Amino acid sequence: MKQVVVDGRLYWLANDGLVDGCSYLIVSFDLTSEEFREVNLPDSLAQFHGSLALSLYKLRESLAVIKDGVEANKRVYHVWMMQDDSFIKLYTINSSHSPDVSILRVCGFRKTGQPLIILSEAHPGSTSILAAYDPYSKSITNIRNDGNYSSYTVYSYMETLLLL
Repeated sequence: MKQVVVDGRLYWLANDGLVDGCSYLIVSFDLTSEEFREVNLPDSLAQFHGSLALSLYKLRESLAVIKDGVEANKRVYHVWMMQDDSFIKLYTINSSHSPDVSILRVCGFRKTGQPLIILSEAHPGSTSILAAYDPYSKSITNIRNDGNYSSYTVYSYMETLLLL
């Protein structure tokens, strides 16, 4: 389970098994007032369909939700961002312009807002590639491809003068 802290609130995904089928919801905990709250998702994000999954991230001091899916036999990732307690769809990440490359997962965002993605080449024995996706030009830029790493993890970093 992955949690995200944005603006003094802790967010995590939950399943609401009480309704017909299964649907996602987000629960938040205000670290100052110590109050829990339910965050409503749009129907297109809330409904659970088989192997589709949601992930939470921090994007430009806002909560981001990524929904993965399959279109034309390729994995795609729909990026949504919370603004004023509602979600707007920003863009879709796909590798349709590169038939020999598939996106394995999104692992975080740069300061610029560009998603960092893990790629896999189509040939057998290929290693994973860390890359940045530009949502405006839809281009993919390799960041690391030296064959020594099989997986990557991205963590948020903030400089501070406060003692922990």
